[in-house]
Amino acid sequence: MPVPLLVVSTALFLSGAAGLVYQVVWLRMLGLVFGHAVDALTAVLVAFMSGLALGSALGGRLSSRARAPLAIYAWLEAGIAVYALCLPPGLPGLTRVSLTLRDALGLSYEGWSLVQVALAFLVLLPPTVLMGATLPLVSQALGSGGEAPGRRVGALYAVNTWGAVTGTLAAGYFLLPPLGNRVTVWIAAGANLTAAALALTVARRSAALAPPSVLSARGEEASSRVAWLIPAAMAVSGAVAMVFEIAWTRALSLLLGSSTYAFTAMLLAVLIGLAMGSAVYAWRWGNRPVGPATLGVIQGGVGLSAAVVLVSFDRLPDLILAALRVSTVPSWVDLVEILVSVAALTMVTLWMGAAFPCAIAAWAPAGACVGRGVGRLYAANTAGAIVGVLLGGLVLVPRWGIHGSLKIAVAATLMLCGALLVAGPGSIMRRSLPAAAALALALFVTFLPDWDRRLMSSAPAVYAPSYLRAGAGRPLREIVRDQEILFYRDGRSGTVAVTRERGQVFLRINGKIDAGTVVDMPTQIMAAHLPLLAHPAPRAVFILGMGSGMTAGAAARHPVERVDVLEIEPAVIEASRFFRDFHGDVLRDPRVRATIGDGRNFLQASSAAYDVIISEPSNPWMSGLAALFSREFFLLARARLRPGGVMLQWVQSYNLAPEHLKMVVATFREAFPATSIWEPTPGDFLLLGRVDRVPLDARRLRERWETEPRVRADFERLGMGGWAGLLGLFVLGEEDAARLAAGARLNTDDRLPLEFGAPRALYLETSLPNRAMVASFRSADLPALTPESAPLIDQRGNRYWVGVGCLRRGDPAAALAHFERVLQLDPTHTPAAIAAAMAALQLGRPAPALDFAQRALARPPAPPAALFLAGVSAWWLGRGEEAGSYLERASALEPGNAEFRETLRRFRSGTLSR
Repeated sequence: MPVPLLVVSTALFLSGAAGLVYQVVWLRMLGLVFGHAVDALTAVLVAFMSGLALGSALGGRLSSRARAPLAIYAWLEAGIAVYALCLPPGLPGLTRVSLTLRDALGLSYEGWSLVQVALAFLVLLPPTVLMGATLPLVSQALGSGGEAPGRRVGALYAVNTWGAVTGTLAAGYFLLPPLGNRVTVWIAAGANLTAAALALTVARRSAALAPPSVLSARGEEASSRVAWLIPAAMAVSGAVAMVFEIAWTRALSLLLGSSTYAFTAMLLAVLIGLAMGSAVYAWRWGNRPVGPATLGVIQGGVGLSAAVVLVSFDRLPDLILAALRVSTVPSWVDLVEILVSVAALTMVTLWMGAAFPCAIAAWAPAGACVGRGVGRLYAANTAGAIVGVLLGGLVLVPRWGIHGSLKIAVAATLMLCGALLVAGPGSIMRRSLPAAAALALALFVTFLPDWDRRLMSSAPAVYAPSYLRAGAGRPLREIVRDQEILFYRDGRSGTVAVTRERGQVFLRINGKIDAGTVVDMPTQIMAAHLPLLAHPAPRAVFILGMGSGMTAGAAARHPVERVDVLEIEPAVIEASRFFRDFHGDVLRDPRVRATIGDGRNFLQASSAAYDVIISEPSNPWMSGLAALFSREFFLLARARLRPGGVMLQWVQSYNLAPEHLKMVVATFREAFPATSIWEPTPGDFLLLGRVDRVPLDARRLRERWETEPRVRADFERLGMGGWAGLLGLFVLGEEDAARLAAGARLNTDDRLPLEFGAPRALYLETSLPNRAMVASFRSADLPALTPESAPLIDQRGNRYWVGVGCLRRGDPAAALAHFERVLQLDPTHTPAAIAAAMAALQLGRPAPALDFAQRALARPPAPPAALFLAGVSAWWLGRGEEAGSYLERASALEPGNAEFRETLRRFRSGTLSR
């Protein structure tokens, strides 16, 4: 009885879909256990692929002896489903096991990491061995019987890979965002069980297949001739394919951004190419006899198409901008990401997809044991892929960069092409000429110039609205041509650049600006000073994220005993030296220790306790970072704090929907009920969290200010000459923050709605709505203070600096109230009058602004700032002659002031706007 091909193909399709869902979800879940550092993720991926390789080898051997391979396949699918359902509940126990082994063996952080690698293998080998064995068994059941194996195996491989495409699409866009990890695994397990039921039904209705005793003479002859060459070629092909995938993914993440949707699009493009390639091969050439030379031609296609993409890749930024000019709604952005990924990757992976069925046809001609051939070649290909993962992620990209790694991969592919062509039929001359051409092209590729680093560090998708506004149709290369690259390094986990532009120095990670010397500087510095001054006597500090090093430098200005800095990317540590003038060469301080690793994983492993923990990652839309905003992470951080400890979390108001800002606050409050919100720079919020509410002691704050001159110097650098300026950064107290967070969803490890929801706000103007929303919950002008603090705050000098702090965070209304109070206490306080005029102008109230400015001018000498503000206020009121007089006097007193000169020029030319 013939095997019903459609039913078994459906089972194989479901198996492929479930397999990719597991790969995506298990990498996410194990990343929470073992960390997201490249070493850890590589170990998990190697463990996954090792199981596939071992399973395919065992499945191939089993298929050659099995009487009912479909029945065995069915039970394998059922076993995968059962294991998948049991894995998520067991992961917390895995963490406990690793920590128990660490304590029992007295391991360091590095030693503990090796234990985690071993546990990753232990956990992933059973299900992946079962997965790896499935294709050889199905191929044996459907691919034996005289038909050319290339056609049948190519079709089966295509069906399985199209299932993987569907699984990736479903997991990335439709399952994980609303349902989370566990429910998505349940659905995948259901697909496995359905596949098992379908296969078992067919197996029971079909006649058992007799085990093939020997190969036909033709099969033996063909297999013996190429027995070593084809598996070796597939191993090399697998290694190169993984280098391609790693390097292209890294390159595309620079252009498309690092959201989870961008990475899903890239994976889709790879799988679509593989599925199309195997399907096209099966349809067009599956029945033709082939040998090593045919496989060589296919490898040549891989190399040539990859070389074309390599040469034309730097044209993609303008293509991305042109596409995003049409729309930036999420569905269109998703489509653009998929289409750009397909344009970059699918032609290369289409040739790769044709390689596997071609290798099967060359290694196991008609009449051979197909299952054994599929198992052996799939195992060789996957073993090579393991080598490619290790080489690409840990050696080639960090050492030779993304572009250099791709050139090496192209050259290796073309050399493989040449070797296979030489092994083909015909005269030595006929074989050598095309092989020599392939080798010559490989040599040529190695001399290709690098991409324009300004383009590669520009993040065209992330900053598309800004580029489109500034570009006026110009190519991106022209828009960024004035950018100076000070440092550029393709690191293990990201590309790090330091650029000088518009008078500022920026740290860019994967193109996204992570730190700067002007706009971001107050937030980076106050992220350390705020929690350290809020704590009565901090001794040990933990900082998650090195960044520019300014936060670590600010922390080291306090008399602490230890500052531990955890950074996931070594290149960031190197780049921080370009900010030495701002952080004071902090890494030379013996109290400061920088460690490379995953922050969450480090806190799990560490037995150290801290007085202050500072978490700087502030872009939860980026893939992997949402796990640092989860309830479980905040609870972990709380467990590492000493009694009375303080945690600070930086979160931005821009590119984050109001419901997601509420989510961050609500989730943070799950661990730190006494949470207050501060704003050192307009749009940057700092969440200051404690377990118990502790009022701020202004007397102790003043004492710290007076006795710590380096801290005082930082405040003065930010334009705050008094300790009370810190209080001006206050936005919401504990009760107000609780009201803000009321009813908000939580960001948990299982769901991580922040990771999937935050990217949808990337192109929205959310800063003003978020700041307005937060301000609407404000019921107090100052944080909770000790009873002795109130009289101290109400002193005129201190109240003035509170107002200055309010101006710094962009709240002129609150600032004006403080300055008016100062003027009540001392009507002759000239700085308060000037600052009040500035605040009133920002509020669009020129009449009181002019009054405040004139009060500052009442006592000579006339401050230039007061003259300038009086001139602008008078202009707003339509009093042109008076405005001109004030502006002329201000510019005469400070001829070097660019703002004064420009305002006067525009006044004279009649272009000064109100």
